[in-house]
Amino acid sequence: MRVIRNLITVLLLFALCGCTALQKRVTVTGLAGAALGGIIGHQGGDSLKGAALGGLAGTTAGLVFSTDEKKKTEYEKGYAAGYRQGQIDYANSSWRMKTGQCGDYKDLTNCKKGGAKCDE
Repeated sequence: MRVIRNLITVLLLFALCGCTALQKRVTVTGLAGAALGGIIGHQGGDSLKGAALGGLAGTTAGLVFSTDEKKKTEYEKGYAAGYRQGQIDYANSSWRMKTGQCGDYKDLTNCKKGGAKCDE
C-alpha cells in the first residue's frame, strides 16, 4: 500500500513539472478543496459529493484569488514591458514604411523613434 501511495505521489509530481505557476496553484487549491470537501462530506454521509463540491470550490478559489502580476519578478515584468514596446515599435515602423513616410522601404535607419518624419 505504501509503495502504491509513493508511486502515485511521484507520478503527480511529474505531471505538475510542465505546468505554469498558475496551473500549479489552481491544481493545489483544487486538491486541497477536494480533500476538505471529502472530510466534511463524510460527516454528512456522502464523501463523494463533498469531495466534488470541495474540488470545484477550491479550483474556483485558486483561479479567482491568484494573480500572476503580483507573483512576477522584476525581470519578468521588465521583459514583458520590453516585448510589448518592441511590438509597438515594429508596428509603427512598418506602418511608416508602407505609407511612404520614411523614404526607403527597406531602410529603417532613417526613421526617428516615436515620430513620423524622416531624417534628411
